[in-house]
Amino acid sequence: MPLLSSLFGRDRDALARYVRTHLAGSNAGVRLFAHSGRRQQDPEIGDVVREIGEQLVEERDYLQHLADRLGPGENVVLSTVASLGEKASRLKPHGSLGGRTVVTDLTDLETMRIALSGKLAGWDALLAVADDHEELDRAVLERYRDQAVLQRQRIADAHRLLARRALRP
Repeated sequence: MPLLSSLFGRDRDALARYVRTHLAGSNAGVRLFAHSGRRQQDPEIGDVVREIGEQLVEERDYLQHLADRLGPGENVVLSTVASLGEKASRLKPHGSLGGRTVVTDLTDLETMRIALSGKLAGWDALLAVADDHEELDRAVLERYRDQAVLQRQRIADAHRLLARRALRP
């Protein structure tokens, strides 16, 4: 049972497990934004997605640094599940066997909106306990939280714009 326990992180403290959970999600988010940013049909929306994707890399690096400070080990099972989930999000009906459509781009933006909301909740949770853990830097967490709010708004705006283009008769 010790191997299973260490795979699932049951022998680590709650903060370390929580950070590793968000690190796994962050890795999947970086891949999602990179993949979609390269394939968006609308250049303006592609630019937004790529810019946010670059910010996500910086945030992921911070989470990795934080996870390293909290103790060794990656939750392999969780990282694998997050990676598979990101890849599965690419398998959506889009009305074309030959490639992407504007509906594919639209549903990618919806997945991004969900991911960014989860990330924002993560920064909020870490901020709620920042004064209780010396490893947490309140100023950095506040900066990333504020950045997440802007990212979420930019993707919501891009989603509305693309929905009007894609779904109008």
